[in-house]
Amino acid sequence: MKRVAYSSLLIIMTMMLSSCSTVLNTTTQDVEIKSNPANAKITVDGKKFGTTPQVINLERGNNHIVKLELEGYEAYETQLTRKISFWFWGNALNGFLPGMLIDMFTGSMHNLLPEKVDVELTQQAVKPDKPGKK
Repeated sequence: MKRVAYSSLLIIMTMMLSSCSTVLNTTTQDVEIKSNPANAKITVDGKKFGTTPQVINLERGNNHIVKLELEGYEAYETQLTRKISFWFWGNALNGFLPGMLIDMFTGSMHNLLPEKVDVELTQQAVKPDKPGKK
C-alpha cells in the first residue's frame, strides 16, 4: 500500500514539475500603463482602453501597439514585444514536449516587454503666428 502511495506521489510531483507554462504563466499578461500628466487616452491595437493610469490585461501571443494621447501634448506610441518566457525553457530542460506544444499554441510561451509603460508626455510646441495674418 505504501509503495502505491509513494508511486502516486512521485508521478504527481513529476507532472507538476514538468507542467507547461500555461499553468504558471497563463495566456494573458497585466501591463501597467502610466503617464505624466495622467488622464491620457489609451489605445492598444486601435482599441480604446480608457485613460491612464491603468492596468490592462493583454494576450501574450501577439505584439501590441500602445498609443497615449492627451490634448496639448505630443502623442506617444510604443510597441509591446513578445519574448520567449523563462517557463517555456523550463519545459525544454525537462524534455516535456507536450507542454512546449501547448505553450506554443496558446501563446503562454511568451512574456510581453516592457511589462510597464511609464511615459513623461511632451507638450506640443506653440506654433508662431504667420506674419501678415490676423
